[in-house]
Amino acid sequence: MNKKLIISMLLLFVFSPLALAQYTVETLELTIYEDGYVKVTQVIVPDEYTVVVDVPLMGGNVKGLMVRDENNEPLLYKLNNSILSIYFENVTAITVTYYTPDLTSKEGPLWSVNLTSEVPVTIDFPENAVIVGLNSVPLKIDKNKLVMPPGNISVSYVIERNPSSTTSGSEVEGISPTSPPQGVQQETKWLLYVLPILAILIAGGYLFIKKQPSESPTSSSSLPLSREEFQKKIENMDLSRDEMRVLLYLYDRGGKAPQAEVKDVLRIPKTTAWRMFKRLEEKGLVKIYKKKRENWVELLF
Repeated sequence: MNKKLIISMLLLFVFSPLALAQYTVETLELTIYEDGYVKVTQVIVPDEYTVVVDVPLMGGNVKGLMVRDENNEPLLYKLNNSILSIYFENVTAITVTYYTPDLTSKEGPLWSVNLTSEVPVTIDFPENAVIVGLNSVPLKIDKNKLVMPPGNISVSYVIERNPSSTTSGSEVEGISPTSPPQGVQQETKWLLYVLPILAILIAGGYLFIKKQPSESPTSSSSLPLSREEFQKKIENMDLSRDEMRVLLYLYDRGGKAPQAEVKDVLRIPKTTAWRMFKRLEEKGLVKIYKKKRENWVELLF
């Protein structure tokens, strides 16, 4: 560990109330076990020039905590109650993994998992779990795996007894011991439980969306410059090829678009895109603002 990192850490320990940790949650995955324990795997991307982040854990009872960088190297951290402070230098992605029983609860044979997330959450249930309740429509269903949208998430499920295998933890009472069907039959059983719930949620969501005013990109004809005029204008500036591509893409989208969309469509690496948007903002060519749960970029003429 070099002197720069040591000095930064000492200053942050002394002035920690004044330090503002900045990061973005990239992915969140939960693996649920039959005994109610949940493996949490969270990938975060720290902002540029950040050397420490404070990450709230999803439970006070935590075991098997591991913190690693994008090269799978361990990072220095400090755990204070349920706040995880991670110290690093020149790291582009951090993976936090731990186990906790605090996300699940059980009442009779019925289990439930409850949490709140700012990003979509992938939840991997045991093979012999059967979903019986959802509070929102999943973004994706793949056998015993759900991808739930951001927000408040609540999923109820039961664990079927499987006499052909040894069950760890408490067995669910009140359910007949049957061997779960394999292959397509197992998927069909999931669908029989989930489809009626989805039908109700989709119908309610359709009625809600129908009442909302639709948002559409501004027509390029309403922009102050034609595309040819705009392209000529930016060609006379000291811009890189990727910066020009971003500006022209925004123009074609009516002058604004989600930052993630621009990055994905133009296939620009995440850290490169972040720096590029900052440079364009400093040049007065775009403005970056928050809209719902994502960053948007808008042209400034």
